[in-house]
Amino acid sequence: MLTLLEDLPNELIIEIFGYTKICDLSCGFWNLNQRFNQLIRSLRYLSLILTKNQTYENMLLYEQITRIVIVTLENINLYSFINLRSLILNLATENHLKQIQSNILPNLVYLALPLSFDKKSTIQLASEVFSNRFTSLRFADLGIIDMPSNLTWSQSPSLRSIRIFSPNINIIPLILQSCTQLIHFQVRITDENPLDVSSLPVILNHPLKKLIFLQSQNSTYVYDITNIIYLIPNIKCIDLRLCTRSFIDLIKLISIYLIDLKNFDCHIIEFPNKDENIDINIIRNIHPCYSGIQCTLREDCFCLYTSKKIKNNK
Repeated sequence: MLTLLEDLPNELIIEIFGYTKICDLSCGFWNLNQRFNQLIRSLRYLSLILTKNQTYENMLLYEQITRIVIVTLENINLYSFINLRSLILNLATENHLKQIQSNILPNLVYLALPLSFDKKSTIQLASEVFSNRFTSLRFADLGIIDMPSNLTWSQSPSLRSIRIFSPNINIIPLILQSCTQLIHFQVRITDENPLDVSSLPVILNHPLKKLIFLQSQNSTYVYDITNIIYLIPNIKCIDLRLCTRSFIDLIKLISIYLIDLKNFDCHIIEFPNKDENIDINIIRNIHPCYSGIQCTLREDCFCLYTSKKIKNNK
């Protein structure tokens, strides 16, 4: 028995349309009949992937699109996507970047940029993000950003997760001060600048739960993150990829000040090798989270400590 698409119930047709590309909905099903038009108009949370040579100017459903992934360097007008919640730029140009403004995309919740922009290009966007102009923004992967010229931002309480690259370690306390409800923070420091302890803000009981600190590969610059640890007492998960002068002093500090710590990951180079003869079991017994720590490589002038995942059979 032959079954026509029109014979299917509305719920099943909506399910089928949910797996159909937006351009195919516009060209293949729109204006076939009033019922299909109503069903298409009822669709919510549509996702659009914009690729090279894709035509979208005459496409319908702008107001129903909540997620866009850009994979092209062609100019794209974002003004029509007034209900956009998620914007991911795998490829991007200055034209794309200039349109990421709070007055154009006021409902943005998720934003991810590529690393193709330098720190000068992202100055204005960082200013908007960290000054609470995107009041709905929860997740921001901003690529490369630098310290603001006036060394301050206003508060941005909406942000919950941030991932950045930055040449300056002093951006960490600045972001913690701005993002008072931040839960997840991943930062890779690309240049060798000391932490300015004299300019550290007063931050009491910041709610950050997870910190991932990454140092540039092949760098042996020693970052003193002690004063950053003091700012984030509620950390439960921490992942450190850096150089330190004393590995055991660092993990002792962490065990004392991060009393809620549940997970510790590391790829830490002790340089120079101060604790050459220390028993690894002494390190593992400092805190339950340190049970997976191992000395992966030992040379005359440095020692590499890493953590291995411990399987939980519960």
